[in-house]
Amino acid sequence: MKKQLIAGCILAGVLVVYLLIQNSHLKNENQVLIEESHAEDQEIVVPSYHEEAKISAQVFIEGYFDYEDQPVKENVETYVTQKVLSQLQFNNHEGIEGNKDLHVSSNVEDLSIYFGQSLDDRQELLVLFTNRISFNDVDSRAQTIMKLNMIQQEGDWIVNEFSFTQY
Repeated sequence: MKKQLIAGCILAGVLVVYLLIQNSHLKNENQVLIEESHAEDQEIVVPSYHEEAKISAQVFIEGYFDYEDQPVKENVETYVTQKVLSQLQFNNHEGIEGNKDLHVSSNVEDLSIYFGQSLDDRQELLVLFTNRISFNDVDSRAQTIMKLNMIQQEGDWIVNEFSFTQY
């Protein structure tokens, strides 16, 4: 009986020592995982957006879509590349017969600009607005969705490509 009691005590002692060692290993492993987690949290890269590109886009949109009779080239030429400038229309009522008595005005309402992908010198923007057009005092509204690809050129943000849909 004494031998069984001594063997039981030795077995219990070995079990306690094993559990203490195992507990120590688990604590160390937990501490390492916590430190790795904190290191990963600090390495998270927040995407950067170019607020200046948004401001230039807003000036371009208002410069082109806010007008009386026709868009004014001088209002937008500093905010676009030559390629984009050649795609914009500045002609007075092109294609309309007897256009001398026509009065057209346009303006931008509810302008919202959202950031897309960006690089150091490029920014993609999604633009939503309502284009209110008055043609001989008859008003209409067109919901407009526009995608702008902005580039930084000589320190200024300008429109390099654009596409838009009005409905």
